[in-house]
Amino acid sequence: MSARRQFLRAFLHDLATPLSAVSLHLEGANRRLQRGDDPSESLNIARAELSRAFELFEQGRELLLAQPSSRETFLFDDWVERAAGGLDTDKVRIEGSTDGRVAGDRSKLDEALLALLVNALESNEPLRVVRERRDGRLHVRIENRGLLPADDPEKLFAPRSSGEGKNWGMGLARARLFAADAGGAVRLSQDGDRVVAILELPEERG
Repeated sequence: MSARRQFLRAFLHDLATPLSAVSLHLEGANRRLQRGDDPSESLNIARAELSRAFELFEQGRELLLAQPSSRETFLFDDWVERAAGGLDTDKVRIEGSTDGRVAGDRSKLDEALLALLVNALESNEPLRVVRERRDGRLHVRIENRGLLPADDPEKLFAPRSSGEGKNWGMGLARARLFAADAGGAVRLSQDGDRVVAILELPEERG
C-alpha cells in the first residue's frame, strides 16, 4: 500500500472520531431539551469536537493536495550534516558517509529529516545519526535511548497520533509522505532500549 493511501486511510479514521463525538453530544443535547434541562454542556462539547474535526480536515487536505514544487540533486552526506548541525546541540553525533547523491524536493525532504531529528531530541538523550548505503539506497538512521509511545510503530504515523512528551502527530505523517514523493520511505522501530528512525532515499546515479 502506498504511503499516500496509508495516510488517507488513517486520516479518514481519525476524522471520524471527532465527528462521531459531535453526533453523540448533539443527541445528548436534544435529550436534555426534551427533558427541559440546559443543553449547554453537550453543545459546548459538540462545538469543540467540530472545531477539532475542521482543524484536522484542513491540515490533511493541505497535505494530500501538496505536490513537490521542485526537484534537485544534492549530496546526501552534506544534506544530513547541515540538518543535524543546524540543531546547535552537543547531543547529536554524526557518523558514517556514503559519498552519494539523492534527488527530490529539497525543502520537503529538509522538513522530513528535521521532524525525525526534533522528535528524537525530545527524549533528552544523545543521538546517533548514521549515514549509510544499503541495497542501492541511502539511509540516515537516527538512534536514541527510549521507548516508542506505542506497541505498533505504524500507529505513530496516524495524523492525530501523539504520545506524552512527544510531538509525533502530523509531523511524522508529513515526513513519510514527503520521503515517499522522492521515492523513499520513513520507518520507526524499537531496538532493545533504543528508538530507531530511518529515512531512506534512492541513490541518484550519473
